[in-house]
Amino acid sequence: MVSSRVSPPVAHLFRVLFILPDGRAKRLQFDQGAFPDEFFYGYCQLARREGWQVDLLARGFHSSLGLYVQKLIHWFTHLSPDFSDAAGLNVHLLERNDAIVSMSEPVLFMLALRQLQRTDGAKLVLILMGAEKRIERSRAPWATHRILRWLLHRLAAIIVIGEGERDYLITQQLAGLAQVHLVQFGVDTKFWVPAGNDGVGDYVLAIGNDDGRDYDVLLHAIGPHRLRLHTVRRVTDAPLPPNVTLTRGDWTGQALSDLDLRALYQGSRFVVTPLKDSAQPQGQSVTLQAMACGKAVILSQTRGLWSRSLMRHLENCYLVPSGDVPSLRAAIERLAADPGLCAQIGAEARRSVERHFSSDLMGDRIGAILQDVCAPVRQAC
Repeated sequence: MVSSRVSPPVAHLFRVLFILPDGRAKRLQFDQGAFPDEFFYGYCQLARREGWQVDLLARGFHSSLGLYVQKLIHWFTHLSPDFSDAAGLNVHLLERNDAIVSMSEPVLFMLALRQLQRTDGAKLVLILMGAEKRIERSRAPWATHRILRWLLHRLAAIIVIGEGERDYLITQQLAGLAQVHLVQFGVDTKFWVPAGNDGVGDYVLAIGNDDGRDYDVLLHAIGPHRLRLHTVRRVTDAPLPPNVTLTRGDWTGQALSDLDLRALYQGSRFVVTPLKDSAQPQGQSVTLQAMACGKAVILSQTRGLWSRSLMRHLENCYLVPSGDVPSLRAAIERLAADPGLCAQIGAEARRSVERHFSSDLMGDRIGAILQDVCAPVRQAC
């Protein structure tokens, strides 16, 4: 467990534990600007807040039997209850904290099972992404729906980062309206910054590893323009055209460092985020990082677009229909032929991120939710 800096003793201290994917603690620093802090989902901001005791636990427990059972259940339901050594920590975690925040349904599933034996303990909060995909890909969608519904209805709060995800949870009765909180994803505006000069490179940039990326559409739309494509995903079986450069690597392995990625954004003509249609918010980190660097972004307009009102076509981004090759090709041609429009969209993109999509704002919003969740616990103490 990685502890935050020690806060001075105060009355009504909020005790919160963040459980995040393994590997993030290894990159953790508190010096501003040393690394982008968005993937800690408010932990960095709240750990500095007076009156809060905030700790981080990185998921990294797997016994052999637990992992086997977990994979078997995942094969059937596309859910993964965490039958692992982590289960042994559950009672201790529930007693020690006022709230537990996790991006992992498996961990919270085990904690929720433990809470069946208790009338008190930490409130459970899930940062949820991709409920629709889990159910659609399950070999038993009805079972996945029921298990997920059971878990979500036992949580104190569910944080989503897209309007489409929120609407899906409510219309499918997976969660109650009062449980679901929409928090705009935010990126670190102190790290992701425009270049210090007006120089623009000669390439279009596309980056991202999730299975919602539609690189097939992009390759059909790019035409003669130079494209730098960075992903660990299999892009095509056919030989790439000479104007396309493919490099591989991911955030966890740090094959591409944060500084390298920022330089790629800053040196590009513009950025393309091609997406398959889904209710899950996708591509927001790459898109918002590029926007914070003052770049115009061509973005597929999916059902999961994280904000239908704040992402504005030809103002702070360039929206195209998902899966539409002619529309994407036309967008690429238009921005390639009009550097002035690129610069105009890029400047407004930076302003939009500062106003609406910063990691500091995300931390404040998550903090407000946790304070409401923790308050009844503290009053009962």
